[in-house]
Amino acid sequence: MKDLHFFDANCRIGNDLDIMPKTAELLSDLDRYGVERALVRHNAIRWGALPSNSQIAEMVREDTENRLVGVWCIMPDSCGEIPPPDQFFKLMKENRIGAITLSPFEHRYVPRHNVIGKIMDAAAERKIPVLLDAFAEKWNQLYDFMEEFPKNTCIYTEACGKWGYDRQIRPLLDTYENFYFGTAGYWVQDGLAILAKKYGAERLIYGSNFPRYNHGCGMMQVKYSGLDHESVAKIAAGNLDSLLKGAQL
Repeated sequence: MKDLHFFDANCRIGNDLDIMPKTAELLSDLDRYGVERALVRHNAIRWGALPSNSQIAEMVREDTENRLVGVWCIMPDSCGEIPPPDQFFKLMKENRIGAITLSPFEHRYVPRHNVIGKIMDAAAERKIPVLLDAFAEKWNQLYDFMEEFPKNTCIYTEACGKWGYDRQIRPLLDTYENFYFGTAGYWVQDGLAILAKKYGAERLIYGSNFPRYNHGCGMMQVKYSGLDHESVAKIAAGNLDSLLKGAQL
């Protein structure tokens, strides 16, 4: 397809063991497959949210072409680990961070409104995307989370528990208009076309799950989904770009 741009919503770089890809490796891989931009989170979020936030900010700064947008992890405010929402979002903007995520199970808290409601409500008001990669095959917890935070803009980016779970996925798309579905790991014949026709191509977002999967595999899935060029362009980059531009940081 001509003039098709890709914006990868599902990339991880860096970790404490210094063996995962970093900024240069990701940019090189993006070039190899022809992906223009990427939304990146730190691979060590589940081990340490606050150090990973500062490290991903440093890695994003290494990208002098502004192709990378970072993701920060939130924490409950009960222990004073992150600043108040207004200050937190101001720091996000200053560090080219465009979205947030959470790892409640590793960080030992229950992701409910009386725990993280203050920052989640502020994120909903500002339309800041929330990546839900922590809920891999945790369907009960994911359903509970969406009931708690129905107004938040959420992208289900996890990539290991989608194949064969349409009866779990589709009710979320049916119920929550701000719930977006990442393509990584959804290896279903004609699956993207069916979802796009049922819920709209605007609800689907390309992601590779780099470095576990390469960018090209997911690109092929989108390019040859059978959808028209306009729909493919939305999934490939347009939807994510619109969400990030719409966030009021």
